[in-house]
Amino acid sequence: MRGFATTAGLGIEHIGEGADHLLFLLMLLIPAPLVAAGGRWRAAAPSARRGIVRVVHVVTAFAVGHSLTLALAAAGVIDVPARPVETLITFSIAVSAVHALRPLVARGEVFIASGFGLVHGLAFASLIGDLGLGRGSLVTTLLGFNLGIELTQLLVVALMMPSLLVLARTSVYPAFRIGVALVGLLFSVSWMLERATLTSADPFEGIQTWLVGHPLLVAASVAALAVVARRTAPRTPRATPEHSGAH
Repeated sequence: MRGFATTAGLGIEHIGEGADHLLFLLMLLIPAPLVAAGGRWRAAAPSARRGIVRVVHVVTAFAVGHSLTLALAAAGVIDVPARPVETLITFSIAVSAVHALRPLVARGEVFIASGFGLVHGLAFASLIGDLGLGRGSLVTTLLGFNLGIELTQLLVVALMMPSLLVLARTSVYPAFRIGVALVGLLFSVSWMLERATLTSADPFEGIQTWLVGHPLLVAASVAALAVVARRTAPRTPRATPEHSGAH
Protein backbone atom coordinates (compact mmCIF):
# COMPACT_ATOMS: atom_id res chain seq x y z
CA MET A 1 0.00 0.00 0.00
CA ARG A 2 1.30 3.40 -0.95
CA GLY A 3 1.58 5.93 1.84
CA PHE A 4 0.29 9.49 1.96
CA ALA A 5 3.66 11.04 1.06
CA THR A 6 4.12 8.65 -1.85
CA THR A 7 0.75 9.42 -3.39
CA ALA A 8 1.32 13.14 -2.85
CA GLY A 9 4.55 12.73 -4.79
CA LEU A 10 2.61 10.91 -7.49
CA GLY A 11 0.25 13.88 -7.79
CA ILE A 12 3.19 16.26 -8.06
CA GLU A 13 4.79 14.09 -10.72
CA HIS A 14 1.58 13.72 -12.71
CA ILE A 15 0.98 17.47 -12.97
CA GLY A 16 4.66 18.38 -13.28
CA GLU A 17 5.13 16.04 -16.22
CA GLY A 18 1.69 16.51 -17.77
CA ALA A 19 2.00 19.07 -20.54
CA ASP A 20 -1.76 19.11 -21.13
CA HIS A 21 -2.67 19.88 -17.49
CA LEU A 22 0.03 22.55 -17.25
CA LEU A 23 -1.05 24.18 -20.51
CA PHE A 24 -4.68 24.24 -19.37
CA LEU A 25 -3.64 26.03 -16.17
CA LEU A 26 -1.44 28.50 -18.07
CA MET A 27 -4.24 29.38 -20.49
CA LEU A 28 -6.44 30.23 -17.50
CA LEU A 29 -3.74 32.34 -15.84
CA ILE A 30 -3.07 34.55 -18.87
CA PRO A 31 -6.29 36.62 -18.62
CA ALA A 32 -6.16 36.84 -14.81
CA PRO A 33 -4.49 40.30 -14.70
CA LEU A 34 -6.97 41.74 -17.24
CA VAL A 35 -10.61 42.80 -17.38
CA ALA A 36 -13.15 42.03 -20.08
CA ALA A 37 -14.41 45.26 -21.66
CA GLY A 38 -16.44 45.51 -24.85
CA GLY A 39 -15.86 41.84 -25.63
CA ARG A 40 -12.08 42.26 -25.47
CA TRP A 41 -9.36 41.95 -22.87
CA ARG A 42 -8.18 45.27 -21.44
CA ALA A 43 -5.52 46.23 -18.93
CA ALA A 44 -6.92 46.53 -15.43
CA ALA A 45 -6.10 49.10 -12.78
CA PRO A 46 -2.70 48.29 -11.24
CA SER A 47 -3.64 45.95 -8.41
CA ALA A 48 -1.68 42.85 -7.54
CA ARG A 49 -4.41 41.95 -5.05
CA ARG A 50 -7.06 41.81 -7.77
CA GLY A 51 -4.96 39.51 -9.94
CA ILE A 52 -4.16 37.25 -7.00
CA VAL A 53 -7.84 37.01 -6.04
CA ARG A 54 -8.77 35.98 -9.58
CA VAL A 55 -6.03 33.35 -9.61
CA VAL A 56 -7.27 31.98 -6.28
CA HIS A 57 -10.76 31.71 -7.77
CA VAL A 58 -9.44 29.85 -10.82
CA VAL A 59 -7.28 27.43 -8.84
CA THR A 60 -10.07 26.81 -6.32
CA ALA A 61 -12.64 26.20 -9.08
CA PHE A 62 -10.33 23.71 -10.78
CA ALA A 63 -9.61 21.98 -7.47
CA VAL A 64 -13.31 21.60 -6.65
CA GLY A 65 -14.09 20.28 -10.12
CA HIS A 66 -11.34 17.67 -10.36
CA SER A 67 -11.68 16.61 -6.71
CA LEU A 68 -15.35 15.79 -7.21
CA THR A 69 -14.96 13.51 -10.21
CA LEU A 70 -11.69 12.08 -8.90
CA ALA A 71 -13.44 10.92 -5.73
CA LEU A 72 -16.50 9.60 -7.57
CA ALA A 73 -14.47 7.74 -10.18
CA ALA A 74 -11.98 6.35 -7.66
CA ALA A 75 -14.90 5.05 -5.58
CA GLY A 76 -16.38 3.35 -8.62
CA VAL A 77 -19.48 5.57 -8.78
CA ILE A 78 -18.73 6.72 -12.33
CA ASP A 79 -16.65 5.06 -15.01
CA VAL A 80 -15.74 6.77 -18.28
CA PRO A 81 -13.40 5.28 -20.91
CA ALA A 82 -9.94 6.87 -21.03
CA ARG A 83 -9.89 7.88 -24.72
CA PRO A 84 -12.88 10.26 -24.68
CA VAL A 85 -11.64 11.74 -21.40
CA GLU A 86 -8.20 12.45 -22.87
CA THR A 87 -9.81 13.96 -25.97
CA LEU A 88 -12.05 16.19 -23.84
CA ILE A 89 -8.98 17.39 -21.93
CA THR A 90 -7.46 18.65 -25.17
CA PHE A 91 -10.79 20.33 -25.96
CA SER A 92 -10.65 22.06 -22.56
CA ILE A 93 -7.26 23.52 -23.48
CA ALA A 94 -8.64 24.75 -26.80
CA VAL A 95 -11.58 26.46 -25.08
CA SER A 96 -9.33 28.10 -22.48
CA ALA A 97 -6.97 29.26 -25.25
CA VAL A 98 -9.84 30.83 -27.18
CA HIS A 99 -10.97 32.51 -23.96
CA ALA A 100 -7.44 33.89 -23.49
CA LEU A 101 -7.65 35.35 -27.00
CA ARG A 102 -11.09 36.89 -26.52
CA PRO A 103 -13.32 36.62 -23.43
CA LEU A 104 -16.11 34.11 -24.01
CA VAL A 105 -18.16 35.13 -20.96
CA ALA A 106 -17.57 37.31 -17.92
CA ARG A 107 -15.27 35.50 -15.47
CA GLY A 108 -15.13 32.71 -18.02
CA GLU A 109 -11.85 31.34 -16.72
CA VAL A 110 -13.54 30.39 -13.43
CA PHE A 111 -16.38 28.56 -15.23
CA ILE A 112 -13.91 26.86 -17.57
CA ALA A 113 -11.72 25.79 -14.64
CA SER A 114 -14.63 24.31 -12.69
CA GLY A 115 -16.44 22.72 -15.64
CA PHE A 116 -13.44 21.16 -17.30
CA GLY A 117 -11.92 20.41 -13.91
CA LEU A 118 -14.54 17.65 -13.80
CA VAL A 119 -12.98 16.13 -16.92
CA HIS A 120 -9.42 16.43 -15.63
CA GLY A 121 -10.53 14.67 -12.44
CA LEU A 122 -11.56 11.65 -14.50
CA ALA A 123 -8.06 11.50 -15.98
CA PHE A 124 -6.53 11.69 -12.51
CA ALA A 125 -8.82 8.87 -11.40
CA SER A 126 -7.48 6.52 -14.08
CA LEU A 127 -4.03 6.89 -12.54
CA ILE A 128 -5.42 6.16 -9.06
CA GLY A 129 -7.16 3.10 -10.48
CA ASP A 130 -3.86 1.75 -11.83
CA LEU A 131 -2.54 1.57 -8.26
CA GLY A 132 -4.96 -1.25 -7.40
CA LEU A 133 -5.89 0.19 -4.03
CA GLY A 134 -8.25 -1.30 -1.54
CA ARG A 135 -11.12 0.68 -0.03
CA GLY A 136 -9.23 1.15 3.21
CA SER A 137 -6.45 3.15 1.60
CA LEU A 138 -8.66 5.09 -0.83
CA VAL A 139 -9.26 8.16 1.33
CA THR A 140 -5.59 8.52 2.24
CA THR A 141 -4.60 8.11 -1.40
CA LEU A 142 -7.10 10.70 -2.63
CA LEU A 143 -6.00 13.22 -0.02
CA GLY A 144 -2.32 12.70 -0.80
CA PHE A 145 -2.80 12.78 -4.56
CA ASN A 146 -4.94 15.93 -4.38
CA LEU A 147 -2.38 17.61 -2.13
CA GLY A 148 0.35 16.87 -4.67
CA ILE A 149 -1.77 18.32 -7.48
CA GLU A 150 -2.57 21.51 -5.57
CA LEU A 151 1.03 22.05 -4.44
CA THR A 152 2.24 21.77 -8.04
CA GLN A 153 -0.43 24.17 -9.25
CA LEU A 154 0.52 26.69 -6.58
CA LEU A 155 4.16 26.37 -7.61
CA VAL A 156 3.23 27.11 -11.23
CA VAL A 157 1.23 30.13 -10.10
CA ALA A 158 4.10 31.36 -7.92
CA LEU A 159 6.56 31.02 -10.81
CA MET A 160 4.42 32.62 -13.52
CA MET A 161 1.93 35.04 -11.98
CA PRO A 162 4.31 37.81 -10.80
CA SER A 163 5.74 38.10 -14.32
CA LEU A 164 2.27 38.08 -15.87
CA LEU A 165 1.12 40.84 -13.51
CA VAL A 166 4.10 43.00 -14.53
CA LEU A 167 3.74 42.26 -18.24
CA ALA A 168 0.01 43.03 -18.16
CA ARG A 169 0.80 46.65 -17.33
CA THR A 170 2.86 47.13 -20.50
CA SER A 171 2.07 47.35 -24.21
CA VAL A 172 3.93 44.04 -24.73
CA TYR A 173 1.23 41.95 -23.06
CA PRO A 174 -1.35 41.83 -25.88
CA ALA A 175 1.20 40.31 -28.27
CA PHE A 176 2.49 37.97 -25.55
CA ARG A 177 -1.02 36.88 -24.58
CA ILE A 178 -2.10 36.27 -28.17
CA GLY A 179 1.12 34.44 -29.03
CA VAL A 180 0.95 32.09 -26.03
CA ALA A 181 -2.77 31.48 -26.55
CA LEU A 182 -2.23 30.62 -30.22
CA VAL A 183 0.52 28.16 -29.27
CA GLY A 184 -1.82 26.61 -26.70
CA LEU A 185 -4.56 26.34 -29.31
CA LEU A 186 -2.17 24.74 -31.80
CA PHE A 187 -0.92 22.20 -29.26
CA SER A 188 -4.45 21.35 -28.14
CA VAL A 189 -5.70 20.75 -31.69
CA SER A 190 -2.67 18.56 -32.41
CA TRP A 191 -3.32 16.53 -29.23
CA MET A 192 -7.01 16.31 -30.03
CA LEU A 193 -6.37 14.88 -33.49
CA GLU A 194 -3.89 12.34 -32.12
CA ARG A 195 -6.07 11.21 -29.20
CA ALA A 196 -9.08 10.90 -31.49
CA THR A 197 -6.85 8.65 -33.68
CA LEU A 198 -7.22 11.01 -36.64
CA THR A 199 -3.44 11.40 -36.80
CA SER A 200 -0.77 8.87 -35.90
CA ALA A 201 1.62 11.20 -34.06
CA ASP A 202 1.91 14.66 -32.53
CA PRO A 203 4.40 16.74 -34.55
CA PHE A 204 4.98 19.07 -31.61
CA GLU A 205 5.80 16.38 -29.05
CA GLY A 206 9.51 17.25 -28.96
CA ILE A 207 8.82 20.92 -28.23
CA GLN A 208 6.26 20.06 -25.56
CA THR A 209 8.62 17.61 -23.86
CA TRP A 210 11.40 20.18 -23.82
CA LEU A 211 9.17 22.90 -22.35
CA VAL A 212 7.86 20.60 -19.60
CA GLY A 213 11.41 19.44 -18.87
CA HIS A 214 12.70 23.02 -18.37
CA PRO A 215 10.05 24.83 -16.27
CA LEU A 216 12.53 27.09 -14.48
CA LEU A 217 14.04 28.22 -17.78
CA VAL A 218 10.58 28.98 -19.15
CA ALA A 219 9.64 30.93 -16.01
CA ALA A 220 12.98 32.80 -16.05
CA SER A 221 12.48 33.74 -19.70
CA VAL A 222 9.04 35.18 -18.99
CA ALA A 223 10.43 37.02 -15.95
CA ALA A 224 13.24 38.50 -18.06
CA LEU A 225 10.72 39.64 -20.67
CA ALA A 226 8.66 41.25 -17.91
CA VAL A 227 11.68 43.17 -16.58
CA VAL A 228 12.69 44.42 -20.03
CA ALA A 229 9.12 45.34 -20.96
CA ARG A 230 8.61 47.16 -17.67
CA ARG A 231 11.66 49.32 -18.33
CA THR A 232 11.26 49.96 -22.05
CA ALA A 233 7.65 49.49 -23.16
CA PRO A 234 4.94 52.09 -22.48
CA ARG A 235 2.11 51.21 -20.18
CA THR A 236 -1.20 50.24 -21.70
CA PRO A 237 -4.31 52.36 -21.15
CA ARG A 238 -6.54 50.85 -18.49
CA ALA A 239 -10.19 49.98 -18.88
CA THR A 240 -12.41 52.51 -17.15
CA PRO A 241 -14.48 51.17 -14.24
CA GLU A 242 -17.82 51.73 -16.00
CA HIS A 243 -16.70 49.56 -18.92
CA SER A 244 -14.94 46.82 -17.00
CA GLY A 245 -17.56 44.11 -17.51
CA ALA A 246 -17.78 41.64 -20.38
CA HIS A 247 -20.37 42.28 -23.09
